[in-house]
Amino acid sequence: MKKVILLLVSFFIVFSCTKTDKPADKVVEIKVSKNGYEPDVIHLKKGQVVLFKITALDEGIGDDYTEKYYGHCFYILPPYDVMVENIKKGETKEAKVKMIYPGKFLFTCPYCSGIFPTKGEIIVH
Repeated sequence: MKKVILLLVSFFIVFSCTKTDKPADKVVEIKVSKNGYEPDVIHLKKGQVVLFKITALDEGIGDDYTEKYYGHCFYILPPYDVMVENIKKGETKEAKVKMIYPGKFLFTCPYCSGIFPTKGEIIVH
């Protein structure tokens, strides 16, 4: 019985994972600065594999690259729980995500959301 439960839990974890190696169905380019994200509302379809390309337009919380946290980040809150950290000014980083949950989901920069208006919303139809 324990093996069956373990197998079911493993199956759920593998097939509910939002990060994926599949090719992207859609590319969403996002610019982030102290003024926020552009766009700050993103409409997607359930089941789409989306490649987010996040570019920092300024230094965010700072450009001291010896610190643990610097620049900007892009964090989609749970259940997606996807984080792209330490995006330097002028740099573009990527995250590929399969949109498996319908609804509205917040994305933010935990580094500077208390200082700057860096929040947005993903709506999965």
